[in-house]
Amino acid sequence: MQSFRPLDGVRVIDFSTNMAGPFAAMILAQLGADVIKVEPPGGDDARHWPPQQGGDGSIVHAHMNAGKRGIVLDLVQPGGRAVALRLFEGVDVVLQSMRPGVADRIGIGEETCRSVSPDVLYYNLNAFGAGPEGRALPGYDPLVQAFSGIMRMNGHDDTPLARCAPSVIDLGTGQWIAMAVLAATLSRHRGHTVRSMETALVDTAFSLVPYQATTAHITGQRPKRAGSGNPIAAPYQVYALEGGDMMLAAPSQRLWERVVTVLGAPELLSDERFRTVAARSRNSVALDDSIGARLAGTDMATWIARFRAAGVPVTPVFGLEEAIHSTAAVERKTVHELDGVPLVRLPWLVDGAPVLPERPAPHLGEHTMEVLAELGFSETERDELSRAGVIRDYATVGNADVNAPA
Repeated sequence: MQSFRPLDGVRVIDFSTNMAGPFAAMILAQLGADVIKVEPPGGDDARHWPPQQGGDGSIVHAHMNAGKRGIVLDLVQPGGRAVALRLFEGVDVVLQSMRPGVADRIGIGEETCRSVSPDVLYYNLNAFGAGPEGRALPGYDPLVQAFSGIMRMNGHDDTPLARCAPSVIDLGTGQWIAMAVLAATLSRHRGHTVRSMETALVDTAFSLVPYQATTAHITGQRPKRAGSGNPIAAPYQVYALEGGDMMLAAPSQRLWERVVTVLGAPELLSDERFRTVAARSRNSVALDDSIGARLAGTDMATWIARFRAAGVPVTPVFGLEEAIHSTAAVERKTVHELDGVPLVRLPWLVDGAPVLPERPAPHLGEHTMEVLAELGFSETERDELSRAGVIRDYATVGNADVNAPA
C-alpha cells in the first residue's frame, strides 16, 4: 500500500471513455482519489481495442483504468439516471467526455449534478469546444493532429503524411486534466471553490506546438517538416550508419565544437554556413551532408563511443521492444506488473519510490453492487435494477459477456 495519497478522501465520478479522460482519472486514482468509472452496458470502447490481455479488457483499458472501481449503468433508462443522481451525492469531481449538450440531454449535466452537490467540480472534456462550430466536430487523436497542423510537421519532405505514433493529444489532455483537478483541489483548500473546468483536445494540440504556432500566426508560414530533426537547431537528427541508426543532438555552440573535434574536421568551424546555431539551422541540409560524409565507413557503435566520450548527446535509435528492456528502463523501474499485465508507471518517484495503482483496471461491472450498496441501495433494490438492465454486475455477467451487444 503506497503512502503518497494526496487525494485521499476525494471522490471522482468518471463518465469519460476511450483514452484522454480515463488517463486523467487513472492519474487521480493513483494519487489516492476514489475514482468510480461508469461504463455503459457494452463497456468502454477501449475494452474492445486490440491487443486484448485476456478476460474482459484490452491492454489499453488495463493502463487507462488501473486503480479505479468500475460500475455498469445504463444512463438511457430513467432508472440509470436516478442512480447517477445518487452517485452525485457528496462527489468532489465529475469528469465527462460526451459531445457538448449530450450530458444535459440525458440528465447528468452540470446543472443537475450541482443540484445534488453544489460545490462539485464539473469537468467537461471535448474535442473542439462547445462553440457553434466546435460542438459539432467529433474528435479522436489523429483527427486533432490533422486539424491542428501537427501532422504536416511530421516526416520528411516528399513522403506521405504521418501522425505522431503515440497518442500525444489524448495522453497530453489527460495530463492537463489531472493537473487542473489538483490545482482546483488546492484552490478549494485555500477557500476558493472552482465550479467548472473544460479542456478540448485541440487545446492540447496547440499547447504542444506553442512557439511554432506563434511563428505561424505572425508570419503566415507553415513550419517545415522536421523529419528526425528540429528546425531550431543543427546537427539535430538521425544518421544511418553501419550497424544501425544514430541520433546526434548538438543544439549549442559548445556542443558543435565538440562534434567537430570528434569528426576531426576543424574546417567546419570556419565555414560561414555553419559558424552559428542560426546559420547551421538555415543550412541544415548541407551540414548533414558534410557530417554524413565524415561518418561514413565507421560503424555506429564506434561513433557512439567517441561522441559519448566527448560529452556529445547521442544515442542509438531503438525499437520500443528494445527500449522497454534497456538498462535505463530497468534502472528507472519503468514497468511494474499488475494482475499479470506489465504496466508503465507514472513518471514520478516520490522519496525514491514509484507511484503505483493499488488495484488493476476493473472488470466490467466489477464494483457495481459494492458502490450501490455504499449509496444506500438495498439488496432488493439492486436486484430489481439488475433485472431491469439498468445496472450490470460482473459476478452475474462474467467475462464472456463483454463483447455481447448491450
